[in-house]
Amino acid sequence: MRKGFTLIEVLIVVAITPILAVALSDVFAVFARDIPQSVRLLQQNTSVLDMLQNVRRDVDRAVALPERFQDVQTDEHRLLVELPEGTVSYQFRSGEIVRTALNRDGAAASEQQRLWRVPKAVVTWKPWKQGDTVYAVEVYTAIQQRIRAKLHNKFANSHVFFLQGLGKDQAIK
Repeated sequence: MRKGFTLIEVLIVVAITPILAVALSDVFAVFARDIPQSVRLLQQNTSVLDMLQNVRRDVDRAVALPERFQDVQTDEHRLLVELPEGTVSYQFRSGEIVRTALNRDGAAASEQQRLWRVPKAVVTWKPWKQGDTVYAVEVYTAIQQRIRAKLHNKFANSHVFFLQGLGKDQAIK
């Protein structure tokens, strides 16, 4: 009975080991990089969906979707919603979405803020108008992911929230 390996057996193992290591490195990359990155993307998308629920609730209760309130203007990064008890602003800036209740002078009432941190998110607001009346708002959301030095929009969606406060004389034609 022999007690060692032949030179041929050792050479075969030395030749096969790098091939197996290269093949298995992709599997390890999935576990080490791709799965945690996917979890972070899902967490950010959950925050965006929570923010969208708040927008939906506010727009359902809204009296109007003004284009301007004092010195604050609705644009692609800010949405104004006029509620019976006052006006709120949703603003997307540098990876954060901030919901702020505005005072009569347009200043933020700091005790009435809500913040969603979404560092890789893309959020744009687009009011839908008929004549001079804004009757809905379209919210585009996505989470950006860098894959091989190229940005991809994941979980890209467009949501439309219709103003419920329209009277019969303001019906959309």
